[in-house]
Amino acid sequence: MLRWRPLALGMAASLAFGVAAEAQQSGTKQVATAEPLHAAAPAEAPPPAPQDPVGVALQQKLAVRVRADEGETLDRGTLANYYAVQGFKALWVSQTGLNDKGRALVAEFGRANDWGLEAKDFAVPTLAAEGAQVSADALADAEMTLSLSALKYARYARGGRIIDPATQLSSYLDRKPQLVEPKVVIGKLAAADAPDAVLRGFNPQHPQFEKLRQKYLEMRASKAAQEVIRLPNGPVLGPGKTDPQVALLRKRLKVALPEASPDKPVDENFYDDQLKAAVIAFQTEAGTRPDGYVGNATRALLNNVETLSPSKLLANMEEWRWMPEDLGSLYVTANIPEFMMRIVKDGKVIHSERVITGLPGKQTPVFSEMMTSIAFQPRWNVPNSIKVNELWPSLARGGTYFQRQGLRVSKNGRDIDPDSVDWEYADIRAYDVYQPPGARNVLGELKFNFRNKHLVYMHDTNARGLFEEANRTFSHGCVRVRNPRRMAEILMHEDKGWEPEKIADLIANGPANNEVPIDKHIDVHITYFTAWVDDAGELQTARDVYGHEKRITLALEGRWSEIDKGIDHLAPVRAPEAVASSGWSWGWGSSKKSPNSVGDFINQALGGF
Repeated sequence: MLRWRPLALGMAASLAFGVAAEAQQSGTKQVATAEPLHAAAPAEAPPPAPQDPVGVALQQKLAVRVRADEGETLDRGTLANYYAVQGFKALWVSQTGLNDKGRALVAEFGRANDWGLEAKDFAVPTLAAEGAQVSADALADAEMTLSLSALKYARYARGGRIIDPATQLSSYLDRKPQLVEPKVVIGKLAAADAPDAVLRGFNPQHPQFEKLRQKYLEMRASKAAQEVIRLPNGPVLGPGKTDPQVALLRKRLKVALPEASPDKPVDENFYDDQLKAAVIAFQTEAGTRPDGYVGNATRALLNNVETLSPSKLLANMEEWRWMPEDLGSLYVTANIPEFMMRIVKDGKVIHSERVITGLPGKQTPVFSEMMTSIAFQPRWNVPNSIKVNELWPSLARGGTYFQRQGLRVSKNGRDIDPDSVDWEYADIRAYDVYQPPGARNVLGELKFNFRNKHLVYMHDTNARGLFEEANRTFSHGCVRVRNPRRMAEILMHEDKGWEPEKIADLIANGPANNEVPIDKHIDVHITYFTAWVDDAGELQTARDVYGHEKRITLALEGRWSEIDKGIDHLAPVRAPEAVASSGWSWGWGSSKKSPNSVGDFINQALGGF
């Protein structure tokens, strides 16, 4: 079948020989050229034709165009190319039905629910009973059905049920499914002795995904909702007191009763030192004053628990399908609903700290990027959104606090007097507004940069009292870090071997707005996990502060029309038609007093971007 290749090569060789001989006879000199003289390149060999009736039927079925979504269309094209190269040899069927590999795939599809997927999404073939004669057409159907389902499983396992979270759910969810090319998937499955294991392996390999999966399996097996213990209104509970609510408090915090003794009977209603320690630990974690007493504030925090459902775990498992496969050997992560950041090295947390994240209307986006630099004594460049929506109205009304607050205006690199501009008609977006470094700078003394289209970063703040709040959604999108100096010490030691004294000297004596580049690869992962398993193996949860968990749940349930995607926060900032009109709103709502100046605004709302 391939004899034409040596024939063509022979013809090319004869032609080249003839030209050389003719040149030798004529006495002309041969000159070396970039391309050898040869005949036209032969066409590539056609793919092998199918050798059996099943292969013939499979070739015909793959040649038929069908209406399908983008994912299945790509899968069908991939399979057509793959089978053509292989001579349309079947992978999953024999002449009598499914082979061992085919049966393994069918069994794995049946276990899809164990991995947070839906078994019903993966079609399986229906063949005649074993021993009965099966037509080539039916076998080809079975082969194609299993291959398509396998590719679909791999796509869904990598997050493909929600193919573009940013456009389908919220512009703040800047994640993408970690898809594997279909040709890679089918190649791995075909080469494997155990394709079911390969298929399972496309699910996330992150330890936290597996921990959540195990909790999901436990919850599904128990078929019972978690008991929610809430404390009713009542007196302040404290050490040494006896009250029936103390027994409820013990259950809520999972504090066991002390062992009884002949001279000291056990009273579950007595508030002892062991319970006090548990209350203090809870208060510390919740960000409220850790005094060991349960009054109205602590009681409200204790009662702020959700009825845990499998859907919550499934939504969080889905988010892990969007995370990068390799988080990095050294990385920084900030989990928005938990209001915590961590530095992780070789899979171990080496530092953790409280953070403040964006207001629900000015959310911190969810994404991953690489840290590029740390700025010491940074300058704050006011973004257009704040210039237009918060600063411009005050200037247009003749506010006088702008300069006293330390904000400056420049254009083309030169500072100008803001009073020299008619702000009722001027477009503030054409001007640079900034706050130079200093004690009043809203970014504090440190800023951690990582390039991103959202223009957010991590930074210090001069409004440190907000770290004591339990719900810490206060910023305009950036992540404020409590004790950023310690964060800088750790990162700079890992990156450059610097000691803490070097950091302190740069902050105290270094140049203003001094950006020190990061040389190592340090990723920053801004995440949104409302459920996770801690080091003790306990399932922890957080409130769905931005509604992303709800959006993911609705999408997984196919209820797309019910999803509230909110604003597109990446849309260009538009200026209002009348800047100084009396109808201008500062966005606080009628129940709160609007600030009268730029300084009021910064003191009350910003504390950092």
